[in-house]
This record gives sequence, C-alpha cells and structure tokens, in this order.
Amino acid sequence: MSATSNPISAAFAATRSWMLGIRDFDAIEVHPCRVVSFADGVELVETCEPEDAHFWSVYGHYVTGGVDCFEDFPTEAEADAFAARLRGTYPHLAGGVTS
Repeated sequence: MSATSNPISAAFAATRSWMLGIRDFDAIEVHPCRVVSFADGVELVETCEPEDAHFWSVYGHYVTGGVDCFEDFPTEAEADAFAARLRGTYPHLAGGVTS
C-alpha cells in the first residue's frame, strides 16, 4: 500500500507537528508579533507591543522551557479564540503562562 493510499500515513501528513507532541507543552501563550526583516526569503519575527503588531501568534510553552509557534492570526481575538479551543481540548494546557 502506498503512502498516499494509506489512511494512517495520510492523517500523519495532514497533522501539524506540534499536535503530535502536544504532551510536551504545559501552557498556551498569545503574543503580538511583527516582521522585523527578511533573510533568505524567510520572515524574521519578534514579539512586540500590541499597537505595533502585524499579527498575533499562539505559542505552546514547553514543559522544559521555551516556546514553539503553533499558528498565526491577523487579530488578537482570533488568536485568543484558538488558544481557548486548545485549552478546552487539552486541559493540561490551561495552567501556567498565558501571555
């Protein structure tokens, strides 16, 4: 059976990498972000003050420290709604740092 006709392989291919390791995270953070420059065709992004935001990012906070960006949203409301859905779906993410 080829990878394209295998439903399990297809499901893994469609699943975001952070979802496969959701237990590695202990909280969700929402931050305003802006693009500060480009390098080799890749945007370089940093967190910023809300009034300077180009978009809002939802991060997973690793149990061991540090963060991983899950998704970007054009508005704070959309980012907060996504973060709330994650916290509702994965109760272990409801504690700790939130923004």
